[in-house]
Amino acid sequence: MTTPTEFFGVPIQRSRQPVACRVQQRPLSALRPLFESVLRDPVITAFGWSQTGPVPVEPDGARLRVGPPWFRTTADRGEHDLYALSLALPHPSLGGHRYGPGASPAHWRRLPYQGPDQARFDRARRLSEALESGAFDRVLAESFGGPAGGATAVTVWRDRIRVVQCAFV
Repeated sequence: MTTPTEFFGVPIQRSRQPVACRVQQRPLSALRPLFESVLRDPVITAFGWSQTGPVPVEPDGARLRVGPPWFRTTADRGEHDLYALSLALPHPSLGGHRYGPGASPAHWRRLPYQGPDQARFDRARRLSEALESGAFDRVLAESFGGPAGGATAVTVWRDRIRVVQCAFV
């Protein structure tokens, strides 16, 4: 297979010099307080995420991709859409931030938190941001594995963690 020189008619410039694009990796111990603060919360019954990769053709153990973490609370037991339980939009029971018009039509601003417990939401948000940051890719890959280039779903309850390989059919 030849490497393309253009994409939809736009020339592609490639650099022969390697550039450090990796996120500085942090140890598992730095993730522990964030993980445990959510795990100990009596209202959050489960949380999880999907992780894909690393892709074997990328040098130096490619970047793991972590999907938006989701959080299930005692009020969310019937919700099966995990994206609806992520913090990307206001969570059905944890609340969150909405966005509204800013100083100009091209800019939006984050509105104040709306929901039942901002401290609980903030703990979930900090864990979510840490998992998606890339700073824990190495420890997540070592802990929860998955096939190179494949996807894994991780679900955490207080008494167990389930790791399932995802099949794309």
